[in-house]
Amino acid sequence: MDLSKIAIENLYESMDDSAFWNKIHSIEFLIDLGLNKEAEIILKDRISKYESEPQMRIGYWRCMALNENDADKKNMYIGKILEVYLNPDNKDIIHAAESLAKLSFSLKKYDRIKMTDAGQNNKLEAYVNWSSVYPESNASSIDYTGLFEQLNSENLEYRQVMAYGTKFLGRISNYQWKKLVDLALTESLESPIAVYLLCGALSTCPDQERSNRDIPIIRNNLKRLANSDNKINKYEAFVALGNFSDPDDLDFIKAELLKLHSLNSENDLNDQGKDILSAVSFAYLKAIGFKKN
Repeated sequence: MDLSKIAIENLYESMDDSAFWNKIHSIEFLIDLGLNKEAEIILKDRISKYESEPQMRIGYWRCMALNENDADKKNMYIGKILEVYLNPDNKDIIHAAESLAKLSFSLKKYDRIKMTDAGQNNKLEAYVNWSSVYPESNASSIDYTGLFEQLNSENLEYRQVMAYGTKFLGRISNYQWKKLVDLALTESLESPIAVYLLCGALSTCPDQERSNRDIPIIRNNLKRLANSDNKINKYEAFVALGNFSDPDDLDFIKAELLKLHSLNSENDLNDQGKDILSAVSFAYLKAIGFKKN
């Protein structure tokens, strides 16, 4: 059984899935795996259908920006998302703020937008806080003071969104990484923030810290969360384990891929289960060092 072929097929199947965000996640996985031309074909075929659809257009613009090597074209799609964010009457303003943060675009210099739906402003503020830790130019660096203020905030939504955002930061300095690890290892595994902090700790790990004694603890905690019934924890944990690509985790990822693939073949997975199958397929391909032929 060629598991790498099965994993790729799972991602392509998910792009035809009925759940919209399953499609977006699978396209993002393709891009991460270096299948840029394949992603481009899919995006160009579909983007016109979603250009005027709130939320959906944001997902496709984000994918287009992620997949672009041309700076002007990339900035064009980021500009479309920014335009949505700057209009408080848009129905997808929160999705715009989240996508800008995922694209490492800093909102620090922009006025903080207030939505007409006041009940949503706390969530919007959380995404803006995340985006605002990014530097405004290449000459500056991540605002670590702001980052850890959010991670230690008494506002649970601010903490949760910023913890989720840590996996998008890239490699960080040893000193800052150890501060993040301390937070990750002191957070109860029952906390809704735990999986995000653990994923962030793996994703931001400097190369020289890969053999740090805390790494096996982080990986084992993620495996425990991956074995839980919490679908979000399972999804995030497998993606993080795949990205870290420790050989000792490969059998664990492979076993889950085989199990979910079997369930999917029997039409026994719901939309959320199919999204997790995509995540595990991606994790397997990353863990084996998949390279496009």
